[in-house]
Amino acid sequence: MQKEFYISIIPLIILNGGFISGYFIFRLFGKGHIRPEGLQSKSESKIIAPPLQNYWFTITKPIVNLLIKLKVTPNIITLSSVFISGIAGVLFANRHWGSGGWIMLAGGVFDLFDGRVARATNNVTKKGAYLDSVIDRYSDGLVLGGLAIAFRDHWSLYAIVLCFIGFYSVSYTKAKAEASGIKCEVGVFQRPERLFSLGMCAIFTPLFTYYLGIESPFLIYAILVILGFGTVATSMYRIVYTMKKL
Repeated sequence: MQKEFYISIIPLIILNGGFISGYFIFRLFGKGHIRPEGLQSKSESKIIAPPLQNYWFTITKPIVNLLIKLKVTPNIITLSSVFISGIAGVLFANRHWGSGGWIMLAGGVFDLFDGRVARATNNVTKKGAYLDSVIDRYSDGLVLGGLAIAFRDHWSLYAIVLCFIGFYSVSYTKAKAEASGIKCEVGVFQRPERLFSLGMCAIFTPLFTYYLGIESPFLIYAILVILGFGTVATSMYRIVYTMKKL
């Protein structure tokens, strides 16, 4: 567990320190309100503030440019993300919370680049969008599957089952609404928020164990319950919203 503690805290200090200090500089120079080119058409998160979205888009632009320079196609990025999620699932299955959380976040972040690379290279296709949507479901399944193995003898398995239902129904209700000509982006439990909240709870679990001696991964239990009920509620809300529009 001490190894997991260092795996959790060292990247947390380095990455968060740089991210937070950079964000304050970003806001200080008055760029927080400027929506970068290429982000105008993207839907805003209901939870993450626009200035923070703008900052994230700006600091990751060099990575996108590097991927373009290396001629990495959007489909390769999409397929790579599911491989990374599979590694996270294996780590979770073996209760390596810190490393699993960081790997899962890495896979989620990497998955965000496929659409940006596609737009930057004028390579946006229906096939690419379809593959990205399908692969995201596999990625979610691998992560939740790893947690289900880890908690197979615990009550939180019921929360994981609820997450399976919620994660998939949130995406499906939106897809079916859009297939019927209804733009359906209501609700707060979208995929980036789900990945971030679950990943951070996993990362902080070894820290609580190390400092407080709490062996139980209660943060993961709590976020699974929240995500389970939250995503199911979001999908139901989308059903009611779409039915009214139809």
